[in-house]
Amino acid sequence: MPVKKVKELLETYGLGLLFTANVFGAGSVYILSNTGAKFGYALLWTMPLSLLLGLGMHEMSGRLATINQPLMEYIRDTVGASRAKPLAYFLAFIMHFWAISNYTITGAALVWLTPLNNLYVGVILGAGIGISLVELRLYNRVEAAIAAFILTVFSIYIVIAAGLTPPVQKVALGFVPAIQANYGYLVMVMALLGTTVYYPNFFIQSSISESKGFSEMRRYRRDHFVGLCFVVLLSTAVLVVAAMTLKPHTPTLASPANPLHSKLGSWAPTVFVVAVFLASISSATGTLFAAGYIVPQSRGRKPAFGNRSFRRVVELLIVMSVGFIVLLIETTGANPVELGILMPAINGVIGLPITVVALYMANERFFDHPRWLRVGLGIAVVVTIILALVSAVDLVNTISKWF
Repeated sequence: MPVKKVKELLETYGLGLLFTANVFGAGSVYILSNTGAKFGYALLWTMPLSLLLGLGMHEMSGRLATINQPLMEYIRDTVGASRAKPLAYFLAFIMHFWAISNYTITGAALVWLTPLNNLYVGVILGAGIGISLVELRLYNRVEAAIAAFILTVFSIYIVIAAGLTPPVQKVALGFVPAIQANYGYLVMVMALLGTTVYYPNFFIQSSISESKGFSEMRRYRRDHFVGLCFVVLLSTAVLVVAAMTLKPHTPTLASPANPLHSKLGSWAPTVFVVAVFLASISSATGTLFAAGYIVPQSRGRKPAFGNRSFRRVVELLIVMSVGFIVLLIETTGANPVELGILMPAINGVIGLPITVVALYMANERFFDHPRWLRVGLGIAVVVTIILALVSAVDLVNTISKWF
């Protein structure tokens, strides 16, 4: 009976847990920790905003899934194959920045947890684990493995958060929206939204109907609602813990857990790094599933999860991410955590606006939504684009510091 119940749970919510795992990678851990250290509870208001925006976007991609209309196929039909292919390659390249972020942290975590003393060896081992996940081939197997990872991460963070007593009034005030004229503030806002309103998930959801077998919107809606709630609860817990325990600084791999040593015991830093490792592996690999769909789709093919064209695209991007990790660290001197924080913001500024506009236009073409829903979805798209635009200048300034 327990095995049967677990299978039923994964069948019902496994896709949502995959979305959670993609969202909550190394970037999220350190963005949230850095945000809590720098701004305290002031950016908690982005959590419910992320939930609302994410629900709106998943509503649109889920509707495309119910009619088995992948988003990239719509883009190809609309702009033509000659434009769709370079766009798909560009988006896949931008997506692989998340893999750069996560596999860098994976390598650093292996160095911290094991006798390894070479970051690049750790990165290669992490990439090998990612390729092994892809080679499981069957969607249900991959979904089960990644779901196990993210449920473990969720349990770890809830245990850590439960060991502390947050100031209720300050936490409540953090949910009141406010904009500060502070250097880096808008980059943090976009980074938080860019890691939660996670556009690769929209490409995955619109393409997954054959693998998942859902035909009714209520099943997709329930699945992604649970996944996004997991993300928001987990993110809120990490941000609150960081606001309570950390002081502003450039974080290192285990620094977010160092204050927990005195509060919770010597086990806390090790458990924290294990959670970071699991979150990084699942996010780095799961994110690239979107590229495994969109690149063949832009070429007029119909990839299935785990087939040859799907696997080759994902595995090529994993290998590319290893090469870029070496290049970026050697040329800029950036550390793994800095890469983990910056790469999601780049995706939020570049890839997210393109995707949400395409989603909205696809829904306008295939569905006759009631006016209230069209207006609500339109507002979500406009808010996302405005946030990306106002964050772009801060992002450029942040990157320029590296060079």
